[in-house]
Amino acid sequence: MSEPYYQSTVLRIGDEAEELIRGGVLILFGEPLPGDLESLSVVHRPSDDPVLQMRPGDELWLGETRMTLTAVGERAHENLLQLGHLVVYTDPDPAAGLLPGALHAKGPLDVPEPGAELKLVRA
Repeated sequence: MSEPYYQSTVLRIGDEAEELIRGGVLILFGEPLPGDLESLSVVHRPSDDPVLQMRPGDELWLGETRMTLTAVGERAHENLLQLGHLVVYTDPDPAAGLLPGALHAKGPLDVPEPGAELKLVRA
C-alpha cells in the first residue's frame, strides 16, 4: 500500500451535505470556512499540507470508501492547499466539463462519519 501524500480528519457533516453526497457531489472544506457554506460541506482538519499534487489515477480514500481520480482541475491543488477545499464529482457525465477547482472520480461515495480519515494516495 502506498503512503498517503495528504491526510485529514472529518470533523462534521453539514445539514445539506448528505443529500449532495448521495447525488454524487462531495464538497470538502477545512476550517475556518464561510458560515453559508458549512451546511453544504464536509468539514475536515488537515494533518499537514499535501506533499504532492493530485493527478488522474490517484486514489481518494474517505473512511472505508476508495475512489480513483479521473480528472483534476487546474486550481484543485491550490484550493486544497489554501482552503482545505475540494469538490469531487463521482462518475460524472462524460460530456460534463471539468471546473478549475474540481476533481472527477469513479467509484462509490458514501456519507462519512465524523472522525473518518480522508487520504490522497498516489496509485
